[in-house]
Amino acid sequence: MMKKLMTTMVLMIFLLLCLGGCANGDDVAFEAQHNGSLQKGHQQRTDHTIMENDDDNISSESTTKSSNEFPHTRSVKVQEAKYRFEVVPQQQQQEQQQIEIRQQQAGQQQQQQQQQRQEQQERQARQQQEQQPEQPIADPEQHQETAPEEQAQEQQQPQADEQQEDQAPEADQTEGINEMEQQVIELTNAERRNNGLSELQAHQSLSSIARKKSQDMQQNDYFSHTSPTYGSPFDMIRDGGVSYQSAAENIAQGQPSAEQVVQSWMNSEGHRKNILNGEFTHIGVGYDETGHHWTQMFIKE
Repeated sequence: MMKKLMTTMVLMIFLLLCLGGCANGDDVAFEAQHNGSLQKGHQQRTDHTIMENDDDNISSESTTKSSNEFPHTRSVKVQEAKYRFEVVPQQQQQEQQQIEIRQQQAGQQQQQQQQQRQEQQERQARQQQEQQPEQPIADPEQHQETAPEEQAQEQQQPQADEQQEDQAPEADQTEGINEMEQQVIELTNAERRNNGLSELQAHQSLSSIARKKSQDMQQNDYFSHTSPTYGSPFDMIRDGGVSYQSAAENIAQGQPSAEQVVQSWMNSEGHRKNILNGEFTHIGVGYDETGHHWTQMFIKE
């Protein structure tokens, strides 16, 4: 009787050990599969990065794809005031391209019509001048007295034109960029200088795109890199006519000054990485003062 009892207990212990080993094996397999999925997901997103942080009032996003390689995307609402983007199916992408082509053609037709109207007005003006009677010849003495003044004006005009040409390139860099946006550019370049990096060049068109993004966040009451109006920031930059090899975006809301928003970005790893990226060459900044929405866009041309 004792032998049978002992044999039964040994068999039960053996079965329990076997069951425990199987469970551990399942856990190890699940962990390996989970880690493999994470690694695979990371590999799929190496060309597009969203940096998470504890501050809900700032966010950053970047891509290493060029403007020619980045696919057309559309916005998908994931929660209140938050959007993500997804690649547009091939058929819808072709339809979108056809719409853009028609818009371009319509714009070209308008330009041609405007040019034709301008040429017609110039022809009419020339005809009117030809039909006007000739003016009487002025007194020779009066003509001699005024001639030196006319010559002096003619000599001064080329000099003024040369001065305007010399000054034009400087004005183009910051034209259309307001004071708050310019302060963000200067503070950003100061941070780059302090870290041994070259300054970013202000980009007028990129600043205009960034300003539209800030205004769109304010008007449509959202805070996200993906706009329900314009799509992802990389679509928006490309569709705005700006080409890039790589690009990034920092956004913020609620900071009332340029100093505060740049400091907030510098205190966050992802935003700081965008600001101190040595590959970027140009910067655009957009600010909407109604809700203190800020957009900072970077590109490598």
